[in-house]
Amino acid sequence: MSVPPDEPARLEREISLHQQHLAATVDELASRVAPKALAQQGVENAKGRAKELVLDEDGALRVERIAAVGGAVVAVVGLFTGLAVRRRHH
Repeated sequence: MSVPPDEPARLEREISLHQQHLAATVDELASRVAPKALAQQGVENAKGRAKELVLDEDGALRVERIAAVGGAVVAVVGLFTGLAVRRRHH
């Protein structure tokens, strides 16, 4: 059985194309799990969640949620201030 003269060259081209495809796939996967990419993705997710918390479906502010968070922040700051003042007097 004889091998056609173009068969080795065709196989080499196919192997080269597969190697290039594999290299591109590995590069893409590596970039997806790079610490910088993961950090950026985390930041984007946090921004999205924060927007969902303070904006409704129409993009208007959810005043009741903002007021609740503001009240909680004021309460915590007041608590820590009170504790700090109490420690100084004792």
